[in-house]
Amino acid sequence: MAKVLITGATGMLGVYVCQAMSKTTHDIILVDRSKFDLSNPEAAFDYIMAERPDCILHLAAETDVDLCERDPQRAGIRNHLATASIAKAAEKCGAWLLYVSTSNVFGQNGTFEHNELDLPAPANYYGRSKFMGEQAVRSYCPQNHLIVRAGWMIGGGSNGDHKFVGKLIQQITNGTTELKAVGDKFGSITRASSLSDFIVWAIDTACVGTLHYASEGTITRFNIAQTIAEIAGKAVSVTAVKSSDFPLSAPRPFSEGMRSIYTPLMTSAPQPGNWRDDLTNYVTTFL
Repeated sequence: MAKVLITGATGMLGVYVCQAMSKTTHDIILVDRSKFDLSNPEAAFDYIMAERPDCILHLAAETDVDLCERDPQRAGIRNHLATASIAKAAEKCGAWLLYVSTSNVFGQNGTFEHNELDLPAPANYYGRSKFMGEQAVRSYCPQNHLIVRAGWMIGGGSNGDHKFVGKLIQQITNGTTELKAVGDKFGSITRASSLSDFIVWAIDTACVGTLHYASEGTITRFNIAQTIAEIAGKAVSVTAVKSSDFPLSAPRPFSEGMRSIYTPLMTSAPQPGNWRDDLTNYVTTFL
């Protein structure tokens, strides 16, 4: 039995991880958010040193891509410096550290699909801050860490999904007959519930390195919207539009699609499926 400290336990992925962890014999420590603050990296270090866990699941982050672009200092402190402090504390107390990163570390170089051997090239401050967090983890915990890069995260269910998929389902449920979705930017999806099961497996196997965990297939949000409309069985017209029709603060890469060289080789690990199957399985939980 390990003493496992979890940051970001109330986030989309964190909720699934806590549910998965509750089925194990591990001793779970959910950080007290009044004492653990990503905007205060030194306090984060002190908090972990006081708890001295065996494992740290660092799921917390500033994930608002456009906010990071408008306020790069916030991104740098919360995603880079706080992660560095957590990694320093992990090294000092001998804890295994899992850091959830993002497909957004890619995209600047124009590659369509990225594997673990491709060099990151972020297109925005969010991606840069997360990549610098990765570098800090590798620097301070060189032999005792796992970095998992996730794609466009889907999850939360009917009461907790406030992201793209949840909003589309809500619109269709409310009777919308026309949807527009960006068709010129590509990425991969990651089902949060599947990733949470993988994380529990990774704890038990002390997995190390850098892995991509995303459903098979590089797609657009237009593809996602079309599929949701089909699953819902509603007469909904879905139109592909240009990303320039929805101007945002942060530039989005042409493609942040991912595939994995290594994850499929871990035959005992929970594996992601095809993007259409994973999306369908998730969407049907709403309907």
